Amino acid sequence: MKWRVVDVEFDDPYMNMAVEEAIPLAVSRGLAPSTLRFWRNDNTIVIGRFQCAALEVNFHACREFRVSVVRRFTGGGAVYHDWGNLNYALSIRREEAARDLMEGFKLLGEAVSCGLRKAFGIDAKFVPINDLQIGGRKVSGMAGAIFKNALFLHGCILVNSDLAILGRVLNVPKEKLAEKKVTSAVKRVITVCEAAGRVVNVEEVKRAIRLGVEEAFGVELVDGELTAEERRLAEELYKGKYCSPEWSLGPCKFCSMKNRDLKIFEELTFKRRGAR
Repeated sequence: MKWRVVDVEFDDPYMNMAVEEAIPLAVSRGLAPSTLRFWRNDNTIVIGRFQCAALEVNFHACREFRVSVVRRFTGGGAVYHDWGNLNYALSIRREEAARDLMEGFKLLGEAVSCGLRKAFGIDAKFVPINDLQIGGRKVSGMAGAIFKNALFLHGCILVNSDLAILGRVLNVPKEKLAEKKVTSAVKRVITVCEAAGRVVNVEEVKRAIRLGVEEAFGVELVDGELTAEERRLAEELYKGKYCSPEWSLGPCKFCSMKNRDLKIFEELTFKRRGAR
C-alpha cells in the first residue's frame, strides 16, 4: 500500500493551520490518499482548540520575542514552534489503519520513537496517552481529530528549538510542573540534539520519521504535492476560519482576559496575516 508524503510549509502560520485541516478533509472525502505531511513555523505559539490563550500564553514575552499566536482545530495543550521544531501530520483513510485516536497515537508514537532510536541511537519511548519521551523528558506530543472517513494525527518534535524562549512565552501551571517534579517548563522537555549529543538537522529527523512510519504501518511512502482541491480548501479555511477573530479568540471571549491583554493578543494573532 502506498501513502503520500508532502513537505509543504508557508511563512504564514495561519495558512499552515489551514493546510493542516485541508489535507484530512480531502482524504476523508476520497479526494486524496492517506498522507504524511512535514512542515515548520517561524516563532509561533499554537494553542489547542478549547484553550483560553490568557491562561496559556505570556503575551508580553510573545511581544518581546515577536511570537505569533494561532489556534489549531485539534484539542490538547499549547506548544511553541520555531525553525528548530518539526511538525509531522498523518491523515489516514479509516479503512487503512487505526480505528480510533488512542490506537492512532500508539501507532504513530511508536513509529516516531522507533525512527529516532534507529537513526540517532536515543532511547525514545511512546508514553500514553500522546507523548514521546527520552529519559523521562518530553521530546514530542501529539493531538488528533476524527473525520467522517479519516483519522488525523499530528505532533511536533523538538529538534533544536530555542528552549529559553519556549520557557518564557508559555505559561505552564504550577500544578502540572509539580506533577512532573520539575520547576520549569524547560526542565521537563528535551531536544533531539541534546539527546543525541550532536547537531541533528531537521532533514535527518524527517528521514527517521518517514522510515518509522513505513515500518509501523506497513506502507510505502511516495513523495507528492498538494492537489488543486486541497489548495482550494486551504484558501477557503484560511480566509473563512483561521483569519477570523471569532476563531482565534475562541473560549477567550468567555474568560477573564483583561482589555490590555486582549489588545496584545489580537496584535500577536494577526501580525503575520498575509505574509505568504
